[in-house]
Amino acid sequence: MIKYALCCAEGHTFEAWFRSGDAYDRQAKKKLVTCPQCGSNTVEKQPMAPALLKGRRGSASGAGSGGVPAAGVTNVAAPAPVLEMLRAYKRHVIENSEDVGKRFTEEALRIHHGEAETRAIRGEATAEDAVRLHEEGVEFGLLPALPEEQN
Repeated sequence: MIKYALCCAEGHTFEAWFRSGDAYDRQAKKKLVTCPQCGSNTVEKQPMAPALLKGRRGSASGAGSGGVPAAGVTNVAAPAPVLEMLRAYKRHVIENSEDVGKRFTEEALRIHHGEAETRAIRGEATAEDAVRLHEEGVEFGLLPALPEEQN
């Protein structure tokens, strides 16, 4: 997995994850990479410094395979007001969506392809599922892992 800093023709900047540099190139050529703010598909990579996570023994701290941080790993404590906003956001999503559990990827694709009713859903997905959803153009997000949930 690789994260790129991107900029659209309107000047909006954002970041996106791709399976590889080639995956980004293929998607950009097909105009599948779009700005989340304006929807422009004229997008270019921007310079960015590599992020290296080092643990006590020189390995990637909290990382999955390939040095990519595992979902939900938090290395820096957020200030109290930020935590309260994240709690409120997560509470809002949970109260206003249907939990489809491990069927999340399947159901998100069915909704995206018009095979199921459009509705807000939440559930579980693997990193590979997230890449697949992204490559298919399915819009989704991650719920934050809160400190009280990491015991």
